Amino acid sequence: MTNKYNTKASHYREVEWLGKKFPQSDKVIKIKLLLQLNTIACTVLGIFWAACYFLYSRNDLALIFVGLFLVGICSYYSARNFSYAYLAGMAHALLLIVTLISLIDSPLENIPRSAHVYFLPLAIGVVFIFNPKDKYMGIIFPRLCLVFFAAFGVGLFDIDSSNFSPPENIRMIGCVSNYTFSTLILASIIRIYIKNLNEKVDLAFSLAQAVVKNEIVVHYQVQVDAKGKPLGAEALVRWNHPERGLLSPDKFIPLAEESLVIRDIGLEVLRQSCRLLAEWSNDSSLKDKYIAVNVSPVQLADEDFVATVIEVVQNFGVRPELIELELTESALIIDAEQAILKIQQLKDFGVQWALDDFGSGFSSLSIIKTLPVQKIKIDKQFIRDAKSNESSKNLLKKIFEISELLEMEAIVEGVEEHSQHEMLIDIGYSQFQGFLFGHPKPAPEVTEKMKSSLS
Repeated sequence: MTNKYNTKASHYREVEWLGKKFPQSDKVIKIKLLLQLNTIACTVLGIFWAACYFLYSRNDLALIFVGLFLVGICSYYSARNFSYAYLAGMAHALLLIVTLISLIDSPLENIPRSAHVYFLPLAIGVVFIFNPKDKYMGIIFPRLCLVFFAAFGVGLFDIDSSNFSPPENIRMIGCVSNYTFSTLILASIIRIYIKNLNEKVDLAFSLAQAVVKNEIVVHYQVQVDAKGKPLGAEALVRWNHPERGLLSPDKFIPLAEESLVIRDIGLEVLRQSCRLLAEWSNDSSLKDKYIAVNVSPVQLADEDFVATVIEVVQNFGVRPELIELELTESALIIDAEQAILKIQQLKDFGVQWALDDFGSGFSSLSIIKTLPVQKIKIDKQFIRDAKSNESSKNLLKKIFEISELLEMEAIVEGVEEHSQHEMLIDIGYSQFQGFLFGHPKPAPEVTEKMKSSLS
């Protein structure tokens, strides 16, 4: 069986996935800082040099810097809405602009070429943003920038550009400006990276000991039916950091996955969830309620994942069907064939499976048909958009029809208003999760809330 999901396209999604799933993670914050830096540099340089060349009646050169200004504007919006296409497009636009400026910036007897120095911050910025597993943007593109830097630096592209070059009386200003700005940009990028790296090292060291020190805390958010009656709850991990207080997943899950500590954290969440299910089994009103637990792609890739999950469930003596494991399509990136095999093995054991964040732009019908999952979880962005966007509402209807055709359950997350709840009921949905029904709470509080709702 060909691993059709293990393609370069899978790696393209990391930036977008992080922006959606962990918008406050350290990596996302670092990327946003780099984009803000790019916005400032492109807009300032674009406005200054476009105005300068317009004054000298060099509209051809001015238009190049108008393009640079527009890249800065795009960078501003990209910092708000992560998009692989936008980020890659901006990188190529900058490569083209720097190349054009370098070609017409031919060296004079007393003024060296200088525009090519911008290839260096471009190369380093791209390396920091894109996943190295994305062979083109993560490896080939930055190396191409370095090749261009070296080629222009040694004069391989020296041509007679006297008809296109800037006026000589501003070439020295441009030379000083280029070396000054490129050095400041490069220094700023390195400073952002080093600051982020130091924070990451400190956090990773503490995170590695979090499970042993009992700092992993699980909160639970109730999931309800159409009448608002509890069906179960989703386990949501928190880290009770000794100095920074209670941290949300945004702040540590990406790092936990990168350092593989997510395996221990994931098992700890499962243990605490099974412990709570064991308590519920002694209460007649809660004994049939389930708990949904998120599974990381790193966990699923672990050879001992299936055996370890079965061992934890059996140790607490809970019914396997009351455990619902949630995974995203990103879990299929590493090895889809092995991932599906493990999902099926746990399904045979009795564990339920759900596909999380369905409709976020990554899922497809082919994935749903292939995965042995019983439930799809609709991404909350659809609910936010459905109020003002008829197409989002129609998509919610189509997704519900698809779930019925495939004989799958469908649950909608992110429900915050009564009007949203009523709209979803009219469409046909019968399972919901969101602040309208309750915020994530510690185990004792969510247990009391569910018991009171069922009485």
